[in-house]
Amino acid sequence: MNEKAIIRLVRSATLKINYAGHTILVDPVFADKGTLQSALGVYKSPRVHLVMPISEITEGVDMVLLTHNHIDHYEPSVKQHLPKDIPFYTQPQDKETLVQDGFTNVEAIEKSKIIGNLTIHRTTGHHGFGQIGQMMGPVSGYVLMAEGLPTIYIMGDCKWEPCILETVEKYRPDYIVVNSGGAVFPEFSKTDGCIIPDEQEVMAMLDTLPAQIKLIAVHMDAIDHCQTTREILRNEARHHGVDMNRLIMPGDGESITL
Repeated sequence: MNEKAIIRLVRSATLKINYAGHTILVDPVFADKGTLQSALGVYKSPRVHLVMPISEITEGVDMVLLTHNHIDHYEPSVKQHLPKDIPFYTQPQDKETLVQDGFTNVEAIEKSKIIGNLTIHRTTGHHGFGQIGQMMGPVSGYVLMAEGLPTIYIMGDCKWEPCILETVEKYRPDYIVVNSGGAVFPEFSKTDGCIIPDEQEVMAMLDTLPAQIKLIAVHMDAIDHCQTTREILRNEARHHGVDMNRLIMPGDGESITL
């Protein structure tokens, strides 16, 4: 197979992936800078503009994957920009929200979905621990597999923990997309920590995982409660002696050929 897998970071956690003959949009957020609520009450989200027109983001997209329906992964304007009959795959808990928003081709993936040469496995984890983890609710990730292409594990807003390592050992991905923003809610995070991986967790992943697995770090520099920036993560990686070929930090709009 001569086809390549390409991941394009749109902004924050929104990805456009060309894989196995499909163009997949992950966690669509089209909202203009400063038009969504702030998580901390400091800066309105998103904190940065899109670097491309919405028409360019949606062009060619033939399916959408939603890890969970928090506003920094799915927001009200999405239904204005995507066809109502687009195949929209989600975790079971979020199906009804999408149907209420007028999408007519919504399917909850319980475990796996096969579409031609593409297999999508839904995975689970925890969007934080303790009281804040319970408040965040369920969150999923997805593993994309196809013959002749590298396996991609989209972790979603899952923390690094033993069950995630088990997922990695089960599916043996070549690339893991990590939401590395280190998001916090100060009143809870003092005791329960951040709700997505921060720079220390990314270092722990690199220390633990086999050397051939590469991490693609996203979900930074756009939401006010994400405390880990690309600059902070890059600084931590250099201090930690990380092989930077294993830690890919795309800029907004940047495409990575896997």
